[in-house]
Amino acid sequence: MNGKGYPDGIGGDEIPLNVRIISVADTFDAITTDRPYQAGRDFPQALEILNKHAGVKYDPILVDAMHSAYAKGDLRKTEVRRGAVVPVSQPAAP
Repeated sequence: MNGKGYPDGIGGDEIPLNVRIISVADTFDAITTDRPYQAGRDFPQALEILNKHAGVKYDPILVDAMHSAYAKGDLRKTEVRRGAVVPVSQPAAP
């Protein structure tokens, strides 16, 4: 939001809305999903992290929307199971 991380130094409402939405959603997902380097945190912790950076890194209106969605019960933890990696044969080189 402050323009320090976005190309050309644009900030605030100059950053397209879809980019601001994806930024909040992607960060929330990264915080709440298990990663090889850390366990996922619970939703209230993730919302607190977003809130801490609202107005600097994230659009405060969108962070508030995430809080509202959580309060209404619209956010749910889902378990994602990754399938086995299946090798795909490559065509032989001519």
